[in-house]
Amino acid sequence: MTQETLADVLAAHGVDAGALFAFRNTLHPRDADADWRSIHDLAASDHARVYERLQDGLLFPHEAQILCFLGEAGGTARLVGFRRFFARRPGVAPGDIVYDPDFAHLLHNFIGRARRPIFYDSVDLPGLDALFGLRVRWPRPCATRLRRADHPGLRLAGNSS
Repeated sequence: MTQETLADVLAAHGVDAGALFAFRNTLHPRDADADWRSIHDLAASDHARVYERLQDGLLFPHEAQILCFLGEAGGTARLVGFRRFFARRPGVAPGDIVYDPDFAHLLHNFIGRARRPIFYDSVDLPGLDALFGLRVRWPRPCATRLRRADHPGLRLAGNSS
């Protein structure tokens, strides 16, 4: 029995998966501290979206359309957003990140470990809100956090939440 792919679901909604990327957001172990132990701690405080905008090196192509997933246990991920990303000049952090007192420790942890800190701006894109909560199995290795959305290994993982 063939499992449905993310590309199949997107096609059913009139979207070409080949034009999109999928990103699995997880908390880097060296960024974690007593307040932020997992990506779910960040999501609970509305900081997961902020954290996805901090990358070690240029990860997202400029102006890329990204399906944003939160990493879950067991190699699954849950869709939480659809955004366009804009790379900033290397080392130039957005003010909303720099001046967020709740995020300061995590920002310092990130800057301390990143070899090439890159910051992004992002804007929400319309059209896929009905899919938020969709769960997929992430292809191995899960450490490859950015995939093309038409990757055949991105398969539905069961019930959405």
